[in-house]
Amino acid sequence: MNYETKEIKTKRLIMKRGKKEDYMKVYEYDYSELKGIDGIVKFVKKDLKKLELLFKNGMKKYFTKIKKGHMFDWIIYLNDSPIGNILTVDENIAKKEIEVSFNIHPSYWGRGYMPEALEGVIEYLYEIGYDNVICTYYDGNLKAKRVLDKLGFKPYKLLKDSFKSKNGNLVDEYKVIITKEDWFSRTGRLDQLKGLKNSF
Repeated sequence: MNYETKEIKTKRLIMKRGKKEDYMKVYEYDYSELKGIDGIVKFVKKDLKKLELLFKNGMKKYFTKIKKGHMFDWIIYLNDSPIGNILTVDENIAKKEIEVSFNIHPSYWGRGYMPEALEGVIEYLYEIGYDNVICTYYDGNLKAKRVLDKLGFKPYKLLKDSFKSKNGNLVDEYKVIITKEDWFSRTGRLDQLKGLKNSF
């Protein structure tokens, strides 16, 4: 498996390695406050000091570390402006399975950018050899659920009472999955996938 974060293009977007300042823009707000947990969405500026520490040795070393950790990390660009981030957070080599996490700056919510970006990344992950892509969302994060439903993800695991919210409520964690076969079927290319399997 080649763990290089390569450039991916879609109709409107480009996903590629980001610069430090791009991460600062994308993570301007505290995403834990934007997920709708406890039914509340707050636009709270994030303390970026911890994020800056990730890049203290430079972007080249950061992406070398990402590669060694069998991860990928894309910043999403719209007309050269950073608007979001897609990264992988876990991998099961035996199952050819990888988990994807995603965030988009709230200024760009509701315009279909995240489904488009994820489509490009999912296509890439299947091309390089994965069979399953997993994503996670939490109680209250209806935006993430809608994105994943739109892309055809199906229920995979439910982790009850995964953590306690700031208001003291227990929050469930939902893991959803889309298989390569389901993805090719959804995009009308199941025959193409069968041809690929027969060629091995």
